[in-house]
Parts: sequence; C-alpha cells; structure tokens
Amino acid sequence: MNIHTMNNTHNFNTYKGLPELPSNLNFDPVREKQVRNGIEVPGKYWVINPLTDAVIGDGKTVHNPQNFNKMWENLREGLAVAGLDTTEVQVKFHALSNGAAMSADIILKKYNFEKQLGEAAQMRMTVRDSHDQSVRRDVQAMVYRLACLNGMLSVKESLSIVQKHTTFNDAAIVGKVAAHFPERLEREASMMKMMRSIEVDRQAAINFFRENVATYVTKVGTKINNKFLEETVGIYDNYNSIGYNAYRVYNTLTHLSTHVEAKRDGTEIERKRIRMEQDINNVIRGEAFRNLARMDILEMAAA
Repeated sequence: MNIHTMNNTHNFNTYKGLPELPSNLNFDPVREKQVRNGIEVPGKYWVINPLTDAVIGDGKTVHNPQNFNKMWENLREGLAVAGLDTTEVQVKFHALSNGAAMSADIILKKYNFEKQLGEAAQMRMTVRDSHDQSVRRDVQAMVYRLACLNGMLSVKESLSIVQKHTTFNDAAIVGKVAAHFPERLEREASMMKMMRSIEVDRQAAINFFRENVATYVTKVGTKINNKFLEETVGIYDNYNSIGYNAYRVYNTLTHLSTHVEAKRDGTEIERKRIRMEQDINNVIRGEAFRNLARMDILEMAAA
C-alpha cells in the first residue's frame, strides 16, 4: 500500500456551489401501521421508501422521519448565511440501506490550511442523517490532508452541528456555527503541526495501538485483535516520512477512519466508515491519546 498515491476522491463530482440533493434521496418517508396476523400492533409503524416501496425502518408513534431534502436545503442556506465560499466544491453522496440513511462528503476547495499545517490541506465536511434512526443528524467539518487524503478528525475544537433526528435543522443555527469553522480549523491545523515536535518511538506507538485501537470486549474480558493490530502497524510504518512523533500516530488513526475496506460480501462501506470514525474519534478524544500527544502542552501553545 502506497500512502502517497491513494485516491479517496473517486466518484466525487465538482460543482460551482453546493448542489441539490440527488433524486434518490429526495423523498417523503411514508409511515404505515404495522400489522401482524391481521391485527394492528399498537404504536408501531413501518417506514416506507415510496420510490421503491421498500421498508427502510420501523418506528414508534413518536418517530416522524422527514425528507432529507429539508435538512440539505437548510444546510445550503446555512453555509450561505455563514459566508463560506462554496464556489468550488467536490461532493460525493451515499445512499445507505435503500435510502434508510444518507451521508455526503464535501470538499471546499477554496480553503487552504497549508500555512497552519505545514503541508497542503483543504476543508472537508461530512453530512449525515437517517430515517431509521441508525445515524444521527450531524454536520462535521475537518482538515483534509491532501498527501494521504485523510479526513483529520478534530483534536480539540468544536467542529460539528448535531441535532436530534426529529428536530428541524434551522438554517440560522447552521450558519451561526459554520461561520466559525475556518478559524477553528486553522487552530486545529496549527496544533496538528505541533504534534511533529512530540516524540513517540515505534514501540510506544505499537503499545498505544495494542491497548487502545486493537482491543475488543468479550464476555470474559478484553482481548487483542492481533490481525487488526498488524494491519494498523503496517499503516503506521507506511507513514515513515513523517518521523517518530505524535503526528504519525494521529495520521495512522485518521487513516483507519477514512480508508475503510469491505472484508466480506454485503458490507456497506459507508456504514462501516461511520462506525470506524466514531470509534477513532473516541480514541483521539480519549485520555491515552491526550497523554501520548501531550495535548496539554499543545493546547497551551495554541492558546
């Protein structure tokens, strides 16, 4: 695997302005009462995709899924209110489980964080929502490192807009939060650059991966997934040009959350990526990584 020749922008389309939502995601979910053996199940509903007539979820009376387009149009308006430059963007949409959930990756090419990061980087946003409550409504911004096309998960700054699924996404709220994304990403990129000065030798990195990334919990306790540990160390070794420091460990983590592969038939890559991103985000925000990367020192220097 060659880190420097990876292409994670496959199937991205380039637009002048944030595009409309694709037609296969623009539908009003239909709720139908659940019936079993001819008898209505109290308080239970099927959620139907009217474009395919497929069941895409089941919910209780209080669950009232909305057309993804309401959220998406409020995002488009909100970014305009925020004054973000969307005159050149790359976008890739994902429809999950026959439209039960969606996500979109957006690269805002007019933003450049090379000065702060010390290498080429742009702004990336991820947008997610679901009709089946499997994915929370979330808009997140991050630094996008062009050398490896990693989405660099936040190490400190608040860079997301999260609302309950049933809450209407207000364009004014989106705009108010998104307006601060560029300056916050600049601070993030500066802290990431400073990670290069925090020495972490190879064995310390392997120990960190073993204890915090390659573990899983069973009924009899915590175990190590040695195969995944070996894969993670292989990724770490491929980032040898970075040197032995916290930034190399951080890039290994964000690589895991960005470049996800299917290892068995039927795997929904995007759902797997969402789960992996959540897991890696917990690691990056966890005490072990904060200690390894000396985040206390970096935060003081960035203040």
